[in-house]
Amino acid sequence: MTQCSHDCTCNAPETIAVSGDADQVSCDGGGGPLGHPLVYYTFDGSDTVTCGYCDRVFVRQSPHS
Repeated sequence: MTQCSHDCTCNAPETIAVSGDADQVSCDGGGGPLGHPLVYYTFDGSDTVTCGYCDRVFVRQSPHS
């Protein structure tokens, strides 16, 4: 869970920054046995990709960040 600006606990999806030269990311939900199956996603020309299981958002950083 993510702490929002209103001092409440929200169910906002986690955002994960990855290297700007990354072409692919993997996600397992991060919960060990409570996570989800390991899946792989490619950016396919986009700077973001969202996991279809847990809604984590992977953001590719610009090379100058």
